[in-house]
Amino acid sequence: MAVQTTPDASATRGRASFKDLKDRGFFKYIGKNLLLILTAYALVVLLVFLLGKYLVDFNSLFGGIIERLSNRFVLLLFFASESFTGMIPVDLFVVWTQKFNSPLPWLALLGLLSYAGGIISFGVGKWIAIRPRMKRFSERRLAHYMDFVRKWGGAFIIVAALFPFTPFSLVVIAVTLFKYPFRLFLLYGLARLVRFVLQGVFFFDLLKVDLWVL
Repeated sequence: MAVQTTPDASATRGRASFKDLKDRGFFKYIGKNLLLILTAYALVVLLVFLLGKYLVDFNSLFGGIIERLSNRFVLLLFFASESFTGMIPVDLFVVWTQKFNSPLPWLALLGLLSYAGGIISFGVGKWIAIRPRMKRFSERRLAHYMDFVRKWGGAFIIVAALFPFTPFSLVVIAVTLFKYPFRLFLLYGLARLVRFVLQGVFFFDLLKVDLWVL
């Protein structure tokens, strides 16, 4: 006989999961890194605002560069970065989307490409996993991320997808070396789809960065 799940049982499991993550330091990690990132963003925004007001014409500087880059080149560069290293800050690509009259579809496209890049990173991790020497080297370099996956499971994948705490591509490779189920990665990695839209809203709707940067 199938066991029916009642709302009370679901709520109980949810509270238990929340408590477990709290006990394992998950929310402390998020709070600490979120504070660092918001502080860094605030300092960068302040610096760019002061430079733009008194020293640099960002409209001429960035506008010329962005207009000269072809859309295809930017998208290929982004896809390559998200697939293999994740070392190019995605903020630069979010800024690039603001050259369009309707940036939202382009932000959504970045999310899709990043998600697809994560799948390729998963394949790279599988490729590394069957090569003992490379596997040992990667496990040493990515041990920090693997510990997080071991402690927090899918919750860490969601955090890595949503926030710029860590390069998403490297987290995905660590997940693969940890032999995390592919279907769960696909599920939790969907958070990557909303990251770019949210960042675009934050930068250009809330902070109005485009009024004095582009």
